[in-house]
Amino acid sequence: MIRQFAIFIGFLFLNLLSGSAQNLYYKTLNAQLVAPFYDTAHRVELKNIDSTSSIKKQIDYVLKFYPKMLVKNILVDFKKSASVAKTRPKFSSIFKSPVQRVYKITFSKGTNSTLDSVVLENLTFNSQIGLIAHQISIIEDMSTGGFFNFVAFYFKNLTHAGIKRIYLDAEEKTIEVGLGYQLLDLNKENLENLKIENWTDTKGYTNYMRHYKNRPMKPSRVINFINDMPVYVAHPYK
Repeated sequence: MIRQFAIFIGFLFLNLLSGSAQNLYYKTLNAQLVAPFYDTAHRVELKNIDSTSSIKKQIDYVLKFYPKMLVKNILVDFKKSASVAKTRPKFSSIFKSPVQRVYKITFSKGTNSTLDSVVLENLTFNSQIGLIAHQISIIEDMSTGGFFNFVAFYFKNLTHAGIKRIYLDAEEKTIEVGLGYQLLDLNKENLENLKIENWTDTKGYTNYMRHYKNRPMKPSRVINFINDMPVYVAHPYK
């Protein structure tokens, strides 16, 4: 009788815990949903950003999907840049261990082209999470490699094929950890906003076609990955 009562109490306690736990899995996010999340490791430093921005909470939320990532220093900067987003380890960290390196994410504040329609501040909230997660996935990949992995990353960035491989690997990781719906919204938004009819200058569009157009997965492929990944079956998405 005592044993049965103890089992009942244990079962009740587990149910209470699960009911009070933060839900992590959403198809569509907003500022209110990410507000409770907090990175206890204090890994992120922000530069050149308005204090009212929700970016810190968005990053804290995304980091919850990478619980094994031991990186200690992530610098997030905002400045005028021809690239919508760029992530790499600081070269001064070359001889440090992967977890001790400083990883820098640069988000563009303006590209002087139609790409401005998909810079972080102009995306929808859910797509912003997708773009942030894509950059964190690049860091996660580098955080387990040593010196030669560091050097290989810089060499990959010298060729279109190498950059595309980094981009694709990061997209696949983003889907794998459970942020596929956010990546899906990001890629849909890119596809819609960067249609040929939205471009006003030939030079900018030529540069986009050469360097960016074929990098992101098509939304249909993202959906196929989501349908095949265990995380989307194991967790109920709200």
